[in-house]
Amino acid sequence: MLYRSLSVLLPLLISFTFSLSAQIKEDWQIKAETGLIQLLKSDSEKDLSATRIELWTVSPGVTVTTAFGHAALRIFQGKEYGDKDYYLDFGVYDPSPGFLWRFLKGDAAFFVNVIPTDSAYRTWDGSGRGITATELKIDNTQKRKLFAEIIKTYDANQKGYTYENFTNNCVTFLRDIISKGLTPLELKEIEEGRDTWRERVYPYSNTIVWLNINETLLFDHDTDKKRNPHELIYLPNDLLKSLQQTSIPQETKIILKDRWQKEGKSSAIWMVIFLAILLFSFPAKFLQLFERIAEILYGFVAGIGGTLVTLVYLFTSFSFMNETIAWLAISPIDFFVWKKYENFKNKKLYFYLIGIRLLMLIIALILKFTFYQQTLGNLLFLSSFFYLCLLYKKRNEFQTLFLSNK
Repeated sequence: MLYRSLSVLLPLLISFTFSLSAQIKEDWQIKAETGLIQLLKSDSEKDLSATRIELWTVSPGVTVTTAFGHAALRIFQGKEYGDKDYYLDFGVYDPSPGFLWRFLKGDAAFFVNVIPTDSAYRTWDGSGRGITATELKIDNTQKRKLFAEIIKTYDANQKGYTYENFTNNCVTFLRDIISKGLTPLELKEIEEGRDTWRERVYPYSNTIVWLNINETLLFDHDTDKKRNPHELIYLPNDLLKSLQQTSIPQETKIILKDRWQKEGKSSAIWMVIFLAILLFSFPAKFLQLFERIAEILYGFVAGIGGTLVTLVYLFTSFSFMNETIAWLAISPIDFFVWKKYENFKNKKLYFYLIGIRLLMLIIALILKFTFYQQTLGNLLFLSSFFYLCLLYKKRNEFQTLFLSNK
């Protein structure tokens, strides 16, 4: 049962950008990595005017793992896609059986990836996703400074690093390399209300149901804090935009068109479920025929969601998930509403469970408005409304059990 729960969690948890699958390095990979390191550490007197550097930003895909896009550096000399054309990114992971558990806990190792650009191009072309290449028109001195930062980052992470959705991903590594090697990158003219990590993710996640669930349930209050213009750069498009806002001479072109042509429409399924639960929970006589529908819907949605978020809260150490209070808003306890009151052998237990859930919701509300100001309004409202209505509709039974002997 636990294994099945974790297998459901994986697509929800992995909201990071797409990377090439890690595997034991073959000779051609070792050759590419050795060639790039030699180029980056070349003699200080060597002329680098023929060495070109590009930032690649890859368009988003249509799955959870590809929803945000990707970013990488291309460093090459001579013939394009030749034997001195190298692709560098940060985001390869080890997909061994233990990866799922390590990722759930927040300590899965990710690695630096160096391969021939030709191989990377063919991979992205096969995926149907587009590539925007921005060449940095910088001089030899600037190239050496940039190369020095790449080497530092490479040396520090070649044995692996702990992935963090907003601080250690394929974009943030490149953001920091460029900021330290060339000029500080920051987003200018930030749109009103889009100065938190969560708000910058929404345009991507709203079109993918499971990703939207992930951010609604699992992201904690850290994602709702206002971030400075540098910290906000963790998405490929933001990295490109911030680079274009600098004085660095550059040339941008599309070298591979995006063939997915996503329409970007938000899924309405959860809004329909949300409204159905609210409507059918309302204690009105003409809705009594549908109140069981509300109980089943709520028990199913909140029970499963509560199980997922409780597992994350208990086990993960990811800084953007480990303090979520969503487990107080929805809970595995919510499964009990599937069972009719009449079928409870211990009638008092029914009301004790309602009391526990209302207490959890009160605690969640207090935390939301004090220590953990997490975007959780809709879930808290839904659960609070549902349980208050449930208690109101069962008030006669409650009085009989708890007040009749007084």
